[in-house]
Amino acid sequence: MNKKIKKLPQAYEEIYEDFYKDYALSKSLFRKFASFLESWYHKEIAKMGIKNCSILEIGCGALNHVPYEKTFSRYDVIEPKNYLIKATDKKRLYSINKIYKSLDHLPCDIKYSKIISIAVLEHIDDLEQHLISIKKLIEPKGVFSVAIPAEGEFLWWISWRLTTGIGFWLKYKLDYGLLMRYEHINQASKIINLIKKYFYIEKINSFPFKIKNLRLYITLECKSIN
Repeated sequence: MNKKIKKLPQAYEEIYEDFYKDYALSKSLFRKFASFLESWYHKEIAKMGIKNCSILEIGCGALNHVPYEKTFSRYDVIEPKNYLIKATDKKRLYSINKIYKSLDHLPCDIKYSKIISIAVLEHIDDLEQHLISIKKLIEPKGVFSVAIPAEGEFLWWISWRLTTGIGFWLKYKLDYGLLMRYEHINQASKIINLIKKYFYIEKINSFPFKIKNLRLYITLECKSIN
């Protein structure tokens, strides 16, 4: 695995917010194609849990997942990048009950029957503590719904180089690989192994194939271990 980059060069810092807005809102042709593929994990996550449940989505970005959840009693979100919330479709905001900047900002007595984490865990520095915090927020029969890229596997490695990586270079004339090393600090295998430590994985699925190194995305339906 490539060495983690702790600080982005200035050229990347200057375009960072613009890139994330384009990425979250799927403005480029390459991102539109990637978003089409990503609809698979949104649909998988939406199938998990009970109807009319209370939901917390961690790292909601531009609220791209909200339209896939048809029935819920409450939908709270966590998103530290406020500019993504501001850039989202305002109709989606009407579905949101509360917006928090981090897990630390949640009331200490709150619980959810479904916690969603889509394309987030690969970014988390202290992943183990993050999972411990999530476990405390889930109701006894609740579900932890996870979607991650197959980081560290061949198909994922080649796919972003031939799609988002090309689009990034065409727009910014910068190496997308450097940004990926800065952003994706946890491989899929590490994430799954740590999840097993704190949750029981009821179901694991992947796209387009259920074979290691031939996966783009992985979803996990998890329950807390008592």
